[in-house]
Amino acid sequence: MVNVQKTKSPFQTRDTILQATSQVILDKGIEGLTLDAVAKEAGVSKGGLLYHFPSKEALIVGTIAKLIDDHETALQQEFDRDENPGTSGQWVRAYLRATLNYDKQALALIAPLAQAAIANPDLLKPALDLDKRWQQKLEASGFDLVEATIIQLAIDGLWLSESFNIGSLEEPLRSQVIEKLLAMTYGRGMGETMETRGQGDKGE
Repeated sequence: MVNVQKTKSPFQTRDTILQATSQVILDKGIEGLTLDAVAKEAGVSKGGLLYHFPSKEALIVGTIAKLIDDHETALQQEFDRDENPGTSGQWVRAYLRATLNYDKQALALIAPLAQAAIANPDLLKPALDLDKRWQQKLEASGFDLVEATIIQLAIDGLWLSESFNIGSLEEPLRSQVIEKLLAMTYGRGMGETMETRGQGDKGE
């Protein structure tokens, strides 16, 4: 059960409920997600739960929105601490690192949430909106759009394979693939890695 303090702000209560929702999904699957199960896990009354989330669908929408918010925060953090700020590959590197450093619990939620989206495609709207924002950032970054798209598709494919545990790459191949993709963000192409990139990115 999620640890609950006696006095919480509405925001804290909402966050606790979303944490509980994630835990119920991980423990029981999307079929086991019920309002009663979440209220019990969160340590709140059903009325308190309904005040914030009036339906099971609202819980799923809220969980997806939280995953997206957390990922965008991670992306901005990676962007801000990039070792070569101001270069055209900065945003692409941030996307790569934030996607592949995804929280393991969050990663485990992707498959059951995708199952829910099959029954209700409208649940995917926040993710589709996010994809549009990412595409706009790619186009505005100044990085070669074809290469950026290749990197994005490769990263998305790796992320999906790990989310659904299908065809996941083993080490050291996984790290080697990531190194090649990172090298591309410095304009080094597929034949070089981070160790061989030299000073080229400084010329951007």
